[in-house]
Amino acid sequence: MQQDVFIHKKSDPALPKLIWGVLLVVIISFISKGLGTLFPLVGNLLFAILIGVILQNAFPLSSKINPGIQFTLKKILKISIVLLGVSLSLFDILEIGQRALWIISLSVSIGIGVTYLVGKMLNIDKRLSLLIGIGTSICGATAISAVKGIVGAKENETAYALSTIVFFNLIAFVTYPLVGQVLQMSDLSFGIWAGTAVHDTSSAVAVGYVYGDKAGEVATTVKLARTLFLIPIMFCLPFFVKTNSKDSRKTNYKDVFPWFIFLFLGVSLLHTFEIIPTVLETYMKTSSKFMIVMVMAAVGLQVRVKDIGKLGFKPLLTGFISSLTCAVISLLLLM
Repeated sequence: MQQDVFIHKKSDPALPKLIWGVLLVVIISFISKGLGTLFPLVGNLLFAILIGVILQNAFPLSSKINPGIQFTLKKILKISIVLLGVSLSLFDILEIGQRALWIISLSVSIGIGVTYLVGKMLNIDKRLSLLIGIGTSICGATAISAVKGIVGAKENETAYALSTIVFFNLIAFVTYPLVGQVLQMSDLSFGIWAGTAVHDTSSAVAVGYVYGDKAGEVATTVKLARTLFLIPIMFCLPFFVKTNSKDSRKTNYKDVFPWFIFLFLGVSLLHTFEIIPTVLETYMKTSSKFMIVMVMAAVGLQVRVKDIGKLGFKPLLTGFISSLTCAVISLLLLM
């Protein structure tokens, strides 16, 4: 009988349920850092994703790693972003925001609209089209989880939308840096592009850092601003979609709001006025970058090729057009 990997014995029940997933992610991250040093053209972030994907799809991993993976994707990602505040002054953030906000506004509006129309043309349920459009245009899995109750989405529709987002995040991770190099985009322009077009926060930040440290910092700032667009969308959706779903009446906007953004701005404020010692800033930057590698390993461990294969042609085509629309619109607006 085949045994699950990473299953612990009954003799250690006191171990926290998070430890196995986090431990696996840390191990992958250290291996990826080493491989990234040996093969800098590939880089540690891409290695982390690839190792995660291979492990998830080639080995029978235990479900006990799932809590640690989710903890990495949700909590450690936020911590890494907060620590990144030491890389940007408030003046940098204001300058980036001033240039990016109108691009975000148009990209989000057009992206959701086009996805909805494409879904209608392909005869896809309105709820699934909205989930894919909002997830693609705003903040990936976070947006889908936040609005699924409002639109009354079924579990299979939510799973389809999430799988679509994961699939096109992986494509963006490879294609965006290549396009940036071909077009000879500056770090600032590429960071704004990644922040306005790549779906999940984790992937947007990572795609930016693949291109360069400055691009990663810009992508982080822009993506945080883009995430805030989820709030007005959530307020508008009930007027557009009528549903009897009990979940729609239980939506807690306070829980959805990305409060950690204020911590990011607080760290940036301390950096702006040079309150944080230089040694501590260096440590925070190093820790943040390692945490981003951890998040990418967790992203890879979420990818199940067989689940993506079950999506069918229409949801994938809708997701492709939605992703392409966001990418092209934001890129054209930057030119």
